[in-house]
Amino acid sequence: MNDFPLFPLKTVLLPGNRLSLKIFETRYVDMIARCMRESTAFGVVLIHKGEESQAVSDIYSIGTTATICDWENRPDGLLGISVEGQQRFEIDSTRSQDDGLVVADITVLEESELTETPTQYHYMLELLDHVNAQIGQHRGENQGFSEMLYQLIYLLPLESTLKQHLLEIPDCVDRAAILHGELIRLGIIQYIKPNEAS
Repeated sequence: MNDFPLFPLKTVLLPGNRLSLKIFETRYVDMIARCMRESTAFGVVLIHKGEESQAVSDIYSIGTTATICDWENRPDGLLGISVEGQQRFEIDSTRSQDDGLVVADITVLEESELTETPTQYHYMLELLDHVNAQIGQHRGENQGFSEMLYQLIYLLPLESTLKQHLLEIPDCVDRAAILHGELIRLGIIQYIKPNEAS
């Protein structure tokens, strides 16, 4: 895709997950209006250095395409939108338009497909159900392993840089292995040696 509009943020959007945004800068109000009018997507990318309000910031090269699923005119006068992550993409090149909007040539990345959750990661399903119960949500029906994994990563209180690292890993089993190690390191789960497992 060419001239794909980017929305650099201090947060990571993952495929299959939703994010609420408040839009107030003219460049983004115009971008959102165009996306809504033409039913097109834009890209959410994590800021590496800089701030969301800066015209130019240092961004990571892999992000997630986002489609607008809801919007409202907020009482504070700002435009509120809800977007859903769709596909991972890699930035090939970027340029700034006259209005300060950054657009990119991107390549949409293939997603590894795995329907069944590997046995060693069944606990992640239970962890996701536990987290969902805390916030009054439910796990999506007919979720594949990759989709479940993205939802778990999104909901856990992990650093944005870690979520970005997990987003960049192309294979969902490799992604799960990295997440497993991080969950042990953070004390969310305990490591059990194979011969200690019941």
